[in-house]
Amino acid sequence: MNELGELRKQIAALKEKKDTSDIIGKALKESEAHYRAIVEAFDGLIYICSQDYRIKFMNRQFIERTGYDATGELCYKALHDLDSICPWCVNERVFKGETVRWEVQSPKDNHWYYIVNTPIYHTDGTISKQAMILDITEIKKAEEELKRLSEELARSNAALKDFAYIASHDLKKPLQTIESFSKLLARRYKGKLDAKADEFISYIVEGVQRLQMLIKDLLEYSQIETKAKNIKPTDFSFIVEEAMSNMKTAIDESNAVVTYNKMPTIMSDPQQMISLFQNLIDNAINFRSNKAPRVRISAERKGDEWVFAIRDNGIGIDPKDFEKIFVMFQRLHGSTDYPGTGIGLSICKKIVERHGGRIWLESETAKGSTFYFTIPDRQYPLKPH
Repeated sequence: MNELGELRKQIAALKEKKDTSDIIGKALKESEAHYRAIVEAFDGLIYICSQDYRIKFMNRQFIERTGYDATGELCYKALHDLDSICPWCVNERVFKGETVRWEVQSPKDNHWYYIVNTPIYHTDGTISKQAMILDITEIKKAEEELKRLSEELARSNAALKDFAYIASHDLKKPLQTIESFSKLLARRYKGKLDAKADEFISYIVEGVQRLQMLIKDLLEYSQIETKAKNIKPTDFSFIVEEAMSNMKTAIDESNAVVTYNKMPTIMSDPQQMISLFQNLIDNAINFRSNKAPRVRISAERKGDEWVFAIRDNGIGIDPKDFEKIFVMFQRLHGSTDYPGTGIGLSICKKIVERHGGRIWLESETAKGSTFYFTIPDRQYPLKPH
């Protein structure tokens, strides 16, 4: 009886072992089916090779590329049509257990490929290499084209900056001569010629003055990025006061009132900040209504940046023109009605963006305008004082 019982136990153990083996076998088959489904769905080449560089497996995409099933052949021959091991081969690193990612241009078709090589461990202790390969030729072409266009744009921008700088300097001298003799004509011969002559002379003087303003603004615009950055802790109360001082004549003549709240200290280029506020105050005064200009400047900390606001009670701007006003030479009004060159707000935009900020406005026709711009916190205690 004992022997029969023992036999039954052994039979039960064998049955349990068989059931376990069947479960494991079924799981392995399912796992292999999942792997093959993923491999065949992969939009690229996949192959597995042994340590002697022989291909043990290749997916459908690889077979389509070679035109035949190259299983058993040398990987460097099938993939790159080479007669010896690829000079860029990383198999030794993979067979030591390292995953390697790299790019290579195949001599077989001159295409660029992105490759991920990973080790596959076997129960006998050996290691095979699995390679997943994506054709990135179009990406490489796009990168080269982008690089070429970027270099071309950089050269073009440099040439334009040089042209603007040289042209501005070279034009100053003859313009000064024209201005001097025009004013001399106006003083010496006013009333001695006919009325038309006096009118023509005044046109010359005004034209020269507008051209001088244009050259000055063009020169400033071209130098915004070419000048070295002078970033340092900047007291914006001082900046606003300096801008107001530079605008004193225009402020007095228009009976403008410019006020400001407590200003912070921020890392910035002081000279460019003065130019920024000066242009915005000048814009508020120039585009005034029949009321005396009222300009209010404020600053508010929001997150990791300061938001500045310059509010006025001027003629306002139609919302459809908001983007247009920051484009160079885009004027919404004639120069005879409102003075200016059409460059001031372009200068503001360039200065703000150079400091990593942004600029925008809120306005309605006949209801004044508010220009906003931001300056980021640049790791300095930014506290109003």
